[in-house]
Amino acid sequence: MMLRTLKTIIFTCAMTFLTAATGLAGATVKQLADNVYMMSEFHYTSLVVVGEDGVLITDPAFPGRAQLLKRAIADITDKPVTRIVLSHEHYDHVGGTGVFPEAQVICHAACQTVFDLDVGGVVPEKVDVTFTDSLRVDFRGPPVNLHYYGPGDGFASIVVHLPEERVAFTADLYEDHALTPGKWMDDSNYLAILRVLKELQKKNLRHAVNAHSEDASVTIVDENVKFMSDLFNVVNGEIRKAMEAGGPMQVMTSIKKWQHDLKLPQYADWEGYDEHLPAHVRRMAYSIFHGG
Repeated sequence: MMLRTLKTIIFTCAMTFLTAATGLAGATVKQLADNVYMMSEFHYTSLVVVGEDGVLITDPAFPGRAQLLKRAIADITDKPVTRIVLSHEHYDHVGGTGVFPEAQVICHAACQTVFDLDVGGVVPEKVDVTFTDSLRVDFRGPPVNLHYYGPGDGFASIVVHLPEERVAFTADLYEDHALTPGKWMDDSNYLAILRVLKELQKKNLRHAVNAHSEDASVTIVDENVKFMSDLFNVVNGEIRKAMEAGGPMQVMTSIKKWQHDLKLPQYADWEGYDEHLPAHVRRMAYSIFHGG
């Protein structure tokens, strides 16, 4: 966690400097529905929703990116950003809120516990609104519902859902035809992530916006549900056999072996398969047997 935080601080400082020094081009903007946009830059994507009382955004990430986001929003509306919804507590998503001083910061209640540990000054100075299970954000715009289904990537992962526009936003739960690098998965719970993605499937979405992708295709969600279900079945089968053979200790001592032995060859063409599949096996095993 500390190493990830240090990397985030270094990355934030570097990107802020580059933005100021080079005047990098603005965001890539895609309109998803009336008054609903996705804006991408620096490998981060935010959902932007325009209402009569202002603009709602997700995950500004860090100050330099937040400035670019602010400029892109000014090209589509003169309304100020009044709501910032944070997808979860990870520091590389929650910075830059000070660029929008009029905005309320909204995050799941579990965010604050992690924010209290910040020693680098990255997190928001204040979280204005928290919730536990669900929250409807009212800013006289398209209805925006926030849902919490359990600790996915971190403790506070939420789904931002626009039911009328059939749009959802999540962060750090899946990749596009790729496996997440293992070094970023230490606090991921695969059972919760699988639950979230299955909930997305129930919502009959037109667009599934991912905080680290410019592709909002719902097909990507379906592919990841299949991958995670296949991974669950393979790993859970080994856990059941180990329990029958030797009980809990047999499971715990077998995980290291499973990391290298278990394969899902149907996903061999996914980016990072050879390098990162062992970490995914490990995370699934601990999610099933160790609660995370």
